[in-house]
Amino acid sequence: MIQRRAKSAERHNPGFYADVLTLALLLAWYSAGMTQPQRLEQKAGPAQTNAHTAAQQPMIMANGVSVASDFPHISVTTRENPAEGYIFINNWRDDGPYNIIFDDRGYPVWYMRTGYGDRRRDFKVQKNGVITMLTRSGPYRFLGFDSDFNQVDSYTAVDGYGTDEHELQVRADGAYYLIGIRSTTVDMSPYVSGGQKNAQVSESIVQGFSPGHQKIFQWKAWDHFDIRDVQMEDLRSGSIRFPHMNAIDFDSDGQLLLSSRHLSEITKIDLATGKIIWRLGGAHNQFKFINDPLNGFTSQHDIRAMGNGHYTLFDNGNLHQPPVSRAVEYALDLQNMTATLVWEYRNPPGSNYSYYMANAQRLANGNTLINWAIGDRPKATEVRPNGTVAYEMNFADQYHCYRAFRFPWNGRVARPYLIIEPYLNQVALIFNKFGDPDVRYYRIYADTHANATQLIDTSKTTLKLLSGFSNGVRYYFRVTAVDKNGLESEPSNEESLVINFTPAGQNMVRNGDFTQNNANWTFELQDTGQGSLQIINGTCRVQVDNPGPNIYDVQFRQNGLALTRGRAFLFEFDAWADQPRIIEAKVGQDNAPYINYSRIGLMAISNQKKHYQYTFTMTDPSDGNARVVFNCGKYNGSVTFDNVSLKEQIDSGVESESAEQQPERMVLMNYPNPFNAGTVLRFNLENSGGVELNVYDRIGRLVQTLAPGWLTAGAHEIKFEAQDLSSGVYFCRLAVSGRDGRPALRAAHKMILLR
Repeated sequence: MIQRRAKSAERHNPGFYADVLTLALLLAWYSAGMTQPQRLEQKAGPAQTNAHTAAQQPMIMANGVSVASDFPHISVTTRENPAEGYIFINNWRDDGPYNIIFDDRGYPVWYMRTGYGDRRRDFKVQKNGVITMLTRSGPYRFLGFDSDFNQVDSYTAVDGYGTDEHELQVRADGAYYLIGIRSTTVDMSPYVSGGQKNAQVSESIVQGFSPGHQKIFQWKAWDHFDIRDVQMEDLRSGSIRFPHMNAIDFDSDGQLLLSSRHLSEITKIDLATGKIIWRLGGAHNQFKFINDPLNGFTSQHDIRAMGNGHYTLFDNGNLHQPPVSRAVEYALDLQNMTATLVWEYRNPPGSNYSYYMANAQRLANGNTLINWAIGDRPKATEVRPNGTVAYEMNFADQYHCYRAFRFPWNGRVARPYLIIEPYLNQVALIFNKFGDPDVRYYRIYADTHANATQLIDTSKTTLKLLSGFSNGVRYYFRVTAVDKNGLESEPSNEESLVINFTPAGQNMVRNGDFTQNNANWTFELQDTGQGSLQIINGTCRVQVDNPGPNIYDVQFRQNGLALTRGRAFLFEFDAWADQPRIIEAKVGQDNAPYINYSRIGLMAISNQKKHYQYTFTMTDPSDGNARVVFNCGKYNGSVTFDNVSLKEQIDSGVESESAEQQPERMVLMNYPNPFNAGTVLRFNLENSGGVELNVYDRIGRLVQTLAPGWLTAGAHEIKFEAQDLSSGVYFCRLAVSGRDGRPALRAAHKMILLR
């Protein structure tokens, strides 16, 4: 059992790792071929620009929160006294979606990474204080959390309707309303000429529930709307969305407000009777638009009641000519039946067309927070009533986002949240006990079985690099937090990983030359594919008897390979076939959606042995269980493979020479190393020669040329000044040529600059 009270944990040293992120840790990080785990600092000034790029590595942010390599950083371009509160947001991404609470500087104060395809959108604080988000894991439903992110509720549609992803509204008393959806077969021929007799119509409804989850209200589109009024849909097609309800709210008198995008209509509904009170916009508009140059809205999102007859919405404007998007506020006069445009914002005029999603939130200080939804457009533009911008940001990688909000948050989670990432010879643990200022340090537990209770290290920071594990073994990790009183929290979520440490430049593929028969390789047949795997004279022959209909129906592969995001890799193999044919060779994900990390397509091979090599950079999140896979189905002809190799490349393209290539007479070194502002490069020449001494950064760009020209035999020292360079790994390359100008000797050396 994990004890709740730590006993002198600071003095406890398991002898496994260092206590804190010290210089030794930084050097270990560099030795792994990785850049320093950064601490992004806050820049001074009210209009700070915090342009966080896709870092492709775990790091500790300036507020002490650590993030993983795939974290969706944001770029803050305007920050001039915005409203109080945090930005609640999600990134629209299948692999590695996050829900995040950001502060105004762009630093996360809470986040959750969810599984593939589980984009938990509509992340907001409800009127009763519950934090909700849609989850796509299993049947769609909304999850409810208290302010400390303990799950307290879930919300779903009933009576055969699925839970629609667009909206959940929880009232102050806990009653809630959401949108349901189901598809039915409809004969559309009576509605439109040429309509299909078996069209699939996705009908939206509104369902209301008591705080105890008893259904108390239901309002169906079929009962109140005419499907012939639908816009942006071909009523002659086999699939129709009717009417695409996308937002609900409650007016100041408690009655229901409904936005139906494909009607371009806002409808007010009597909750007691279900009767329509009024209709704004669309084919049955009852109001005259005043002071609106576009004469109303089209294809809108996010109706919200402001009180006193005022309403805001996001006008996507798909059907405006030309299309234009804006946040708008209307004042309705129910006696004269007018809708007066009293405020709008376009940023800048005409440029931010958002063809779907998006929202506008009126804040307590009178500003309006606008999410433009589309990738390259801002995800949060906070506008003052006079149209000036107080705050603006976007994802550095320009993800889409359904809705963004600003809310207060002062929660404190009960346990740390843990993410682990594999690297070639280390494991990075990223852990945070969000919202807790009283954490003194963290305790790290690991073992070869689940529910790990073996304490292996402590950390005063929220990011830790670990090594010393056995290859081929699955390890389980948990983290706890110890507060200033010595009380230990409940353990974090448990994460596990099969260790596969391979230094850069060495082959990660096990038994790639097949000298150990078929060890470490998996052969699989699917569909009607037939064949076998044969090891013949140290080569691997994929015998194809029936190729099957798909390229993957005859497959052999090896998994357990560690790929680090942002690193470059070289994939090589020999291949030939009984007859010319097509195969697929790639490095990719070992589970759905089977991402092709190497971006290699189908390739033609002949009956002549040929060496194939491909370089690629890992742009997806780090994967500790990637695979090399060869697909040999679909086409006739057996295929033979040999010398399969996958290596991480040296960062700069400057490879260190072997012992035979780097004799004692020309040793290249520098002192001190690591260094701060300058260092001295030292080398010996046995004979006089022409010397080229160049310094490169970690991606191979020339930084500085030192001491070019002819040097005599003997020891030499050259000073390298680095005052204008940033911290990082640098490579020095020395080349010596004789009088004929031909290169005679070469050497390369890695240096570390630490500020």
